[in-house]
Amino acid sequence: MSESAPAPAARAAETLWRAWSAGELLDGLPSDQQPSDMGGAYAIQSELDRFAGSRVGWKLAATGAGGRAALGVEQPLAGPLYERFALAPGAELEFGAIRMKTIEAEFGLILGADLPADQAPFDRAAVLSALGAFVPAIEIPNTRYRDHRSAGATLLTADAALAGFFVLGEPLADFEPEALPQHPLTLTTAAGTAEGTGAKVLGDPVEAVRWLANELASHGRGLTAGECVITGAAAAMREPGAGHVHADFGALGSLDLTLA
Repeated sequence: MSESAPAPAARAAETLWRAWSAGELLDGLPSDQQPSDMGGAYAIQSELDRFAGSRVGWKLAATGAGGRAALGVEQPLAGPLYERFALAPGAELEFGAIRMKTIEAEFGLILGADLPADQAPFDRAAVLSALGAFVPAIEIPNTRYRDHRSAGATLLTADAALAGFFVLGEPLADFEPEALPQHPLTLTTAAGTAEGTGAKVLGDPVEAVRWLANELASHGRGLTAGECVITGAAAAMREPGAGHVHADFGALGSLDLTLA
């Protein structure tokens, strides 16, 4: 347990990790482990690092109005991208154990400079100057709760904001951030094709990173150079079926995955 984290946060992280590792579903957290606010939720996330290991960055959930409505939350959710759950492009994933049965194509952005908490709040210009590269991403979100749609923002945040597996493509340093809201992408699966644009994530992937930087700063955390932020579902497919998955970002790259 870290010195600054209260014992309940450490116990909650252990409860969540036990369920995560065993593929079990929880009805929530025990009453003596539940976070009372978002600060408590992020404390549990920090304690999860002891079990899950190194982070490569952050993931956002509920960056679209439909996602927020489905989860019953009023703001996006932020969680860790753990290195141990990164899949190589073209990898095969056993999809049957994934509770949420959803696959998402996402705009990823890699930080080229720090956005430290003590310099917040950040405006758009500060975020633009900190961006390093674009990276195409596929996320396979997951949950440790039996009924994640009624869990609420604090419990979902404690549970790594629906983190699961993810795939990152080839970083592209030469891109135009201001063009991302209009940039199209397609996600093709055995069940069909979904389309989207960057505007589906808080109106703009850059704004999604700005929201994250300010949200983390309000809890004493910053973003650091080299971290990747995947900004939420720009195109998603529920029940994609077994087979080949292709996320096409046009000039920004593409990604493939196989669901078994």
